[in-house]
Amino acid sequence: MSAGAGAGTPALRLRNVAKTFPGVRALDGVDFEVQPGTVHALLGHNGSGKSTLIKCLAGVYTPDPGAECTVFGRPTALGDAQDAERAGLRFVHQDLGIIPELGAVDNIGFVTGYARGPFGAVNWRRQARHARELLARFGFALDPDMPLAKATPPERAMVAIVRAVSGWRTERGVLVLDEPTAALPAHEVDVLFDLIRTIAARGAAVVIVSHRLDEVMAIADRATVMRDGRKVWDGALSDITLSGLVDLVVGAAESNAEPANRPAQRRVPGGVPALDVRDVHGEYLRGVGFSVAPGEIVGVAGLLGSGREELPYVIAGAQTVGGGTISVGGVTAERLTVGHARHLGVSLVPADRAAEAVFDGFSTTENVSLGALPYIRRKGVFTGRSERRFARHWLNAMHADPRYAPRPVTTLSGGNQQKAVLARALSVRPKVLVLSEPTAGIDIGARRVIYRELRRRADGGLAVVMASSDLEDLLACCDRVIALRDGKVAGAFSGDGITKSALAYAIEGAHDEHA
Repeated sequence: MSAGAGAGTPALRLRNVAKTFPGVRALDGVDFEVQPGTVHALLGHNGSGKSTLIKCLAGVYTPDPGAECTVFGRPTALGDAQDAERAGLRFVHQDLGIIPELGAVDNIGFVTGYARGPFGAVNWRRQARHARELLARFGFALDPDMPLAKATPPERAMVAIVRAVSGWRTERGVLVLDEPTAALPAHEVDVLFDLIRTIAARGAAVVIVSHRLDEVMAIADRATVMRDGRKVWDGALSDITLSGLVDLVVGAAESNAEPANRPAQRRVPGGVPALDVRDVHGEYLRGVGFSVAPGEIVGVAGLLGSGREELPYVIAGAQTVGGGTISVGGVTAERLTVGHARHLGVSLVPADRAAEAVFDGFSTTENVSLGALPYIRRKGVFTGRSERRFARHWLNAMHADPRYAPRPVTTLSGGNQQKAVLARALSVRPKVLVLSEPTAGIDIGARRVIYRELRRRADGGLAVVMASSDLEDLLACCDRVIALRDGKVAGAFSGDGITKSALAYAIEGAHDEHA
């Protein structure tokens, strides 16, 4: 941990920060304070308000009247990105904004500006020297001309961080890192932590937003925990255990409570598994194995980088298996491809609806029917009428208004788009349905429809794998849940054992003191 700066003028002080969206109080009078020379973690589950707080700080959102902000004692206007920049606030997001085809020289120059000669031309020698000096200032040796595609993930992250703080005239600044280790393998995290400690040791303040609580305990001096738009705890991490921190983030009063729509524990039939995954390796996966019976919903929990986000694509043949086997209905695929997985009866609902699942420029009818043409032909003939009938049937099955069918799919709400994607995945009559982040960006009504429809399909014999970062998804639907950590199965839970705290402890590697 950093040495800390002790008492004095805070590097960052927020008072009475509130933010109201139509019908939603996202922030409710939050106070937040960070001292110079310290690393301070901002924690909370999705929807806790931490992202909204950071966006107010960065100038993306304007808070409700009455909010106050100072940076090293300087009053700063929340909701004003330029004033935030002038005050010394810097932000590095999970998407680093790095251009991998270019080196550090250009990746730094695009943001900070290029060294110019007498007639305005770029002085490449001076620019390269500036990049080397900037990297060396933080003890970072890297060929500034090497394309960052050849750099390691922590090296790319460090270029983004160094670039962000390059405009500080002194160390009187605040650096905000949003999930800085999310895409890093566990063994590479320490490299990035050394840079963070160096920045804090020089008197700056570093705010880390992270879901990886074990890493927070290793790098941060203090933490603030948010829940439901409010600050629920602020203190030194030396005064709390990892399991205690998990309880604060989850909410001790509700961590073992089961949601009202939790399905009753079911007896899963024996026989040949619909899906059998054995010792599977991948980019993050390190020997994962589990099986799913017909009629069973198995959830997959885990933080970013745990393998949770990779596993659905591996099962569906969309990502290469680095070792192990995957069997569907007793048939083992030696080399699983998307086409082979579909032939075996695997259907995928991907995580990024806009980029991976919705066909922009096509109607809702076409989005539902694409990939299901063999089920639409009548006597070998495909007609527009049969396609429209098919799409209306499946939209109705997903409780989406069939009148949406002729509309461009991008004009639908997020919930109705997801229903259309799920309708397409089910319309090919799969044996195994694999979903990644099935309720991301959709309203509670659409969530309940999806939960109910998945349960109904499972009761009809469909095997379902649901990978989600939202624990509510897993509690609401699943018969069993496996928790992944560092690419391996860290725990398996079923029936009444599926609770928020049990899953949180497993994915964080904390000891459940209530067990």
